[in-house]
Amino acid sequence: MEESVNRITSQGSILESGKQRHYLLKYGLGLNMDKPSSYTIIAGCANPFALFEPFRDFVELMRLFDVDYTFLKKEYCCGNLAYREISKEERPKLDEHSRQFIENNLKQAKKLGSKAIVTFCCVCCYLYNRFFGNEYEGMRILYYPEFLLETMKGTPRLDKNVAYYEGCYRYQRDIAPGAKINLKSNHELLNKIEGLQVSQVPSNLCCMNDLQKIIEVVNNQELDTLVTSCTGCYAVLDVTSKLMGGKPQVKYITEILLEAYK
Repeated sequence: MEESVNRITSQGSILESGKQRHYLLKYGLGLNMDKPSSYTIIAGCANPFALFEPFRDFVELMRLFDVDYTFLKKEYCCGNLAYREISKEERPKLDEHSRQFIENNLKQAKKLGSKAIVTFCCVCCYLYNRFFGNEYEGMRILYYPEFLLETMKGTPRLDKNVAYYEGCYRYQRDIAPGAKINLKSNHELLNKIEGLQVSQVPSNLCCMNDLQKIIEVVNNQELDTLVTSCTGCYAVLDVTSKLMGGKPQVKYITEILLEAYK
Protein backbone atom coordinates (compact mmCIF):
# COMPACT_ATOMS: atom_id res chain seq x y z
CA MET A 1 0.00 0.00 0.00
CA GLU A 2 2.81 2.40 0.85
CA GLU A 3 4.23 2.22 -2.67
CA SER A 4 0.79 2.89 -4.19
CA VAL A 5 0.17 5.85 -1.90
CA ASN A 6 3.59 7.29 -2.74
CA ARG A 7 2.88 6.99 -6.46
CA ILE A 8 -0.45 8.75 -6.14
CA THR A 9 1.16 11.47 -4.03
CA SER A 10 3.95 12.09 -6.52
CA GLN A 11 2.21 11.65 -9.89
CA GLY A 12 -1.51 11.52 -9.13
CA SER A 13 -1.96 7.86 -10.05
CA ILE A 14 -0.65 4.40 -9.27
CA LEU A 15 -0.35 3.85 -13.01
CA GLU A 16 2.82 4.89 -14.79
CA SER A 17 0.82 7.03 -17.18
CA GLY A 18 0.77 10.51 -15.68
CA LYS A 19 2.65 12.18 -18.53
CA GLN A 20 0.82 10.14 -21.20
CA ARG A 21 -2.51 11.12 -19.63
CA HIS A 22 -1.62 14.80 -19.87
CA TYR A 23 -0.60 14.46 -23.53
CA LEU A 24 -3.76 12.50 -24.39
CA LEU A 25 -6.12 14.97 -22.70
CA LYS A 26 -4.44 18.22 -23.68
CA TYR A 27 -2.97 17.44 -27.09
CA GLY A 28 -4.72 14.28 -28.28
CA LEU A 29 -8.25 15.41 -27.37
CA GLY A 30 -7.60 19.15 -27.09
CA LEU A 31 -9.17 19.48 -23.65
CA ASN A 32 -9.06 22.44 -21.27
CA MET A 33 -6.62 21.91 -18.41
CA ASP A 34 -6.47 23.86 -15.14
CA LYS A 35 -8.72 26.56 -16.60
CA PRO A 36 -11.12 28.60 -14.45
CA SER A 37 -14.44 26.95 -15.32
CA SER A 38 -17.94 26.22 -14.09
CA TYR A 39 -17.32 22.47 -14.02
CA THR A 40 -14.17 20.53 -13.11
CA ILE A 41 -14.22 17.04 -14.60
CA ILE A 42 -12.58 14.06 -12.88
CA ALA A 43 -11.72 11.56 -15.60
CA GLY A 44 -10.35 8.77 -13.41
CA CYS A 45 -6.94 7.09 -13.60
CA ALA A 46 -7.42 4.57 -16.41
CA ASN A 47 -10.64 5.70 -18.11
CA PRO A 48 -9.14 7.93 -20.83
CA PHE A 49 -7.11 4.90 -21.98
CA ALA A 50 -9.17 1.81 -21.08
CA LEU A 51 -12.52 3.38 -22.01
CA PHE A 52 -11.31 5.63 -24.77
CA GLU A 53 -14.43 5.61 -26.96
CA PRO A 54 -16.93 6.18 -24.10
CA PHE A 55 -14.66 8.90 -22.71
CA ARG A 56 -14.19 10.52 -26.13
CA ASP A 57 -17.96 10.57 -26.63
CA PHE A 58 -18.39 12.14 -23.21
CA VAL A 59 -16.03 14.89 -24.34
CA GLU A 60 -17.97 15.33 -27.60
CA LEU A 61 -21.21 15.69 -25.63
CA MET A 62 -19.66 18.44 -23.51
CA ARG A 63 -18.66 20.26 -26.66
CA LEU A 64 -22.08 19.75 -28.19
CA PHE A 65 -23.68 21.20 -25.05
CA ASP A 66 -21.16 24.09 -25.00
CA VAL A 67 -20.12 23.32 -21.42
CA ASP A 68 -17.67 25.56 -19.58
CA TYR A 69 -15.37 22.83 -18.23
CA THR A 70 -11.83 21.97 -17.26
CA PHE A 71 -9.79 18.89 -16.39
CA LEU A 72 -6.97 18.89 -13.85
CA LYS A 73 -3.38 18.52 -15.01
CA LYS A 74 -2.60 16.65 -11.79
CA GLU A 75 -5.71 14.71 -10.91
CA TYR A 76 -5.28 12.55 -7.82
CA CYS A 77 -6.53 8.96 -7.90
CA CYS A 78 -9.35 8.25 -5.42
CA GLY A 79 -7.46 5.15 -4.26
CA ASN A 80 -9.53 2.61 -6.19
CA LEU A 81 -6.58 0.61 -7.49
CA ALA A 82 -4.91 0.63 -4.06
CA TYR A 83 -8.05 -0.71 -2.36
CA ARG A 84 -7.86 -3.73 -4.65
CA GLU A 85 -4.39 -4.58 -3.34
CA ILE A 86 -5.02 -4.60 0.40
CA SER A 87 -6.91 -6.52 3.07
CA LYS A 88 -9.98 -5.16 4.84
CA GLU A 89 -7.88 -4.69 7.96
CA GLU A 90 -5.68 -2.19 6.11
CA ARG A 91 -8.57 -0.15 4.74
CA PRO A 92 -8.88 2.41 7.58
CA LYS A 93 -5.33 3.59 6.89
CA LEU A 94 -5.97 3.84 3.16
CA ASP A 95 -9.26 5.64 3.86
CA GLU A 96 -7.26 8.51 5.36
CA HIS A 97 -5.12 8.80 2.23
CA SER A 98 -8.11 8.41 -0.11
CA ARG A 99 -9.95 11.24 1.62
CA GLN A 100 -6.91 13.49 1.31
CA PHE A 101 -6.38 12.67 -2.38
CA ILE A 102 -10.00 13.44 -3.14
CA GLU A 103 -9.87 16.68 -1.16
CA ASN A 104 -6.78 17.69 -3.17
CA ASN A 105 -8.94 17.53 -6.31
CA LEU A 106 -11.80 19.37 -4.64
CA LYS A 107 -9.48 22.15 -3.50
CA GLN A 108 -8.11 22.53 -7.03
CA ALA A 109 -11.64 22.74 -8.45
CA LYS A 110 -12.61 25.28 -5.78
CA LYS A 111 -9.58 27.40 -6.63
CA LEU A 112 -10.60 27.34 -10.32
CA GLY A 113 -13.99 28.77 -9.36
CA SER A 114 -16.02 25.71 -10.30
CA LYS A 115 -19.60 25.46 -9.12
CA ALA A 116 -19.45 21.68 -9.41
CA ILE A 117 -16.99 18.82 -9.70
CA VAL A 118 -18.04 15.91 -11.93
CA THR A 119 -16.86 12.31 -11.55
CA PHE A 120 -16.78 10.18 -14.71
CA CYS A 121 -15.53 7.09 -12.85
CA CYS A 122 -18.14 5.07 -10.94
CA VAL A 123 -15.71 4.21 -8.13
CA CYS A 124 -14.73 7.86 -7.73
CA CYS A 125 -18.35 8.90 -7.38
CA TYR A 126 -18.88 6.50 -4.47
CA LEU A 127 -15.72 7.49 -2.62
CA TYR A 128 -16.29 11.23 -3.15
CA ASN A 129 -19.79 10.83 -1.74
CA ARG A 130 -18.63 8.68 1.15
CA PHE A 131 -16.16 11.30 2.40
CA PHE A 132 -17.86 14.55 1.37
CA GLY A 133 -21.48 13.84 0.47
CA ASN A 134 -22.96 15.91 -2.36
CA GLU A 135 -21.18 19.17 -1.60
CA TYR A 136 -17.79 20.58 -0.65
CA GLU A 137 -17.69 24.16 0.66
CA GLY A 138 -20.65 25.15 -1.47
CA MET A 139 -19.41 23.32 -4.58
CA ARG A 140 -21.61 20.45 -5.75
CA ILE A 141 -20.27 16.94 -6.34
CA LEU A 142 -22.02 15.35 -9.34
CA TYR A 143 -22.01 11.92 -10.96
CA TYR A 144 -21.58 12.37 -14.71
CA PRO A 145 -25.19 11.41 -15.73
CA GLU A 146 -26.48 14.17 -13.42
CA PHE A 147 -24.07 16.57 -15.11
CA LEU A 148 -25.22 15.55 -18.61
CA LEU A 149 -28.87 15.97 -17.59
CA GLU A 150 -28.07 19.44 -16.28
CA THR A 151 -26.20 20.64 -19.36
CA MET A 152 -27.84 18.81 -22.29
CA LYS A 153 -29.45 20.77 -25.10
CA GLY A 154 -32.08 19.94 -27.70
CA THR A 155 -34.01 16.70 -28.00
CA PRO A 156 -31.99 13.58 -28.83
CA ARG A 157 -33.74 10.86 -30.80
CA LEU A 158 -32.81 7.26 -31.58
CA ASP A 159 -35.33 4.74 -32.86
CA LYS A 160 -33.81 1.64 -31.33
CA ASN A 161 -34.49 -1.15 -28.84
CA VAL A 162 -31.71 -1.72 -26.31
CA ALA A 163 -31.08 -3.55 -23.04
CA TYR A 164 -29.79 -1.56 -20.07
CA TYR A 165 -27.68 -3.02 -17.27
CA GLU A 166 -27.25 -0.65 -14.34
CA GLY A 167 -24.85 -2.88 -12.42
CA CYS A 168 -24.90 -4.14 -8.86
CA TYR A 169 -22.12 -1.82 -7.51
CA ARG A 170 -21.11 -4.44 -4.94
CA TYR A 171 -17.44 -3.46 -4.97
CA GLN A 172 -18.20 0.27 -4.72
CA ARG A 173 -20.59 -0.22 -1.82
CA ASP A 174 -18.04 -2.43 -0.09
CA ILE A 175 -15.25 0.16 -0.10
CA ALA A 176 -17.59 3.14 0.30
CA PRO A 177 -20.16 2.10 2.93
CA GLY A 178 -22.92 4.64 3.42
CA ALA A 179 -22.36 6.41 0.11
CA LYS A 180 -25.57 7.40 -1.68
CA ILE A 181 -25.37 7.86 -5.44
CA ASN A 182 -28.16 9.15 -7.67
CA LEU A 183 -28.40 6.12 -9.94
CA LYS A 184 -31.84 7.28 -11.10
CA SER A 185 -30.03 9.85 -13.21
CA ASN A 186 -28.90 7.04 -15.54
CA HIS A 187 -32.51 6.08 -16.24
CA GLU A 188 -33.57 9.72 -16.56
CA LEU A 189 -30.86 10.25 -19.16
CA LEU A 190 -32.03 7.29 -21.24
CA ASN A 191 -35.63 8.49 -20.92
CA LYS A 192 -34.61 11.79 -22.51
CA ILE A 193 -33.88 9.98 -25.78
CA GLU A 194 -37.04 9.98 -27.85
CA GLY A 195 -37.77 6.75 -29.69
CA LEU A 196 -35.47 4.66 -27.49
CA GLN A 197 -37.06 1.52 -26.07
CA VAL A 198 -35.23 0.18 -23.03
CA SER A 199 -35.43 -3.32 -21.57
CA GLN A 200 -33.93 -3.69 -18.08
CA VAL A 201 -31.38 -6.38 -17.28
CA PRO A 202 -31.70 -7.38 -13.58
CA SER A 203 -29.22 -5.31 -11.58
CA ASN A 204 -28.82 -8.06 -8.98
CA LEU A 205 -26.70 -9.91 -11.55
CA CYS A 206 -23.03 -9.11 -10.97
CA CYS A 207 -20.63 -8.38 -13.82
CA MET A 208 -17.91 -10.20 -11.90
CA ASN A 209 -19.89 -13.40 -11.25
CA ASP A 210 -22.70 -13.49 -13.82
CA LEU A 211 -21.04 -12.22 -16.98
CA GLN A 212 -22.23 -14.95 -19.30
CA LYS A 213 -25.73 -14.84 -17.82
CA ILE A 214 -26.01 -11.08 -18.43
CA ILE A 215 -25.04 -11.59 -22.08
CA GLU A 216 -27.49 -14.46 -22.41
CA VAL A 217 -30.36 -12.39 -20.95
CA VAL A 218 -29.85 -9.80 -23.68
CA ASN A 219 -29.42 -12.33 -26.49
CA ASN A 220 -32.53 -14.21 -25.37
CA GLN A 221 -34.49 -10.98 -25.83
CA GLU A 222 -33.03 -10.76 -29.36
CA LEU A 223 -31.57 -7.33 -28.68
CA ASP A 224 -28.31 -6.40 -30.37
CA THR A 225 -27.22 -3.60 -28.01
CA LEU A 226 -26.43 -3.68 -24.30
CA VAL A 227 -26.01 -0.28 -22.64
CA THR A 228 -24.29 0.29 -19.31
CA SER A 229 -23.36 3.39 -17.33
CA CYS A 230 -20.75 1.88 -14.98
CA THR A 231 -17.11 2.14 -16.06
CA GLY A 232 -16.19 -1.22 -14.53
CA CYS A 233 -19.20 -3.05 -15.95
CA TYR A 234 -18.53 -1.67 -19.40
CA ALA A 235 -14.91 -2.83 -19.39
CA VAL A 236 -15.65 -6.46 -18.50
CA LEU A 237 -18.89 -6.78 -20.48
CA ASP A 238 -17.33 -5.39 -23.64
CA VAL A 239 -14.48 -7.91 -23.53
CA THR A 240 -16.80 -10.80 -22.65
CA SER A 241 -19.24 -10.01 -25.43
CA LYS A 242 -16.44 -9.92 -28.00
CA LEU A 243 -15.12 -13.25 -26.75
CA MET A 244 -18.63 -14.69 -27.13
CA GLY A 245 -18.98 -13.61 -30.74
CA GLY A 246 -19.69 -9.89 -30.46
CA LYS A 247 -23.39 -10.15 -29.65
CA PRO A 248 -24.74 -8.05 -28.14
CA GLN A 249 -22.68 -4.96 -28.87
CA VAL A 250 -21.83 -3.27 -25.58
CA LYS A 251 -22.13 0.51 -25.47
CA TYR A 252 -21.58 3.06 -22.76
CA ILE A 253 -24.40 5.46 -22.01
CA THR A 254 -22.35 8.35 -23.46
CA GLU A 255 -22.01 6.48 -26.76
CA ILE A 256 -25.75 5.86 -27.07
CA LEU A 257 -26.56 9.48 -26.14
CA LEU A 258 -24.14 10.90 -28.70
CA GLU A 259 -25.54 8.52 -31.32
CA ALA A 260 -29.00 9.96 -30.58
CA TYR A 261 -27.74 13.45 -31.39
CA LYS A 262 -26.25 12.48 -34.76
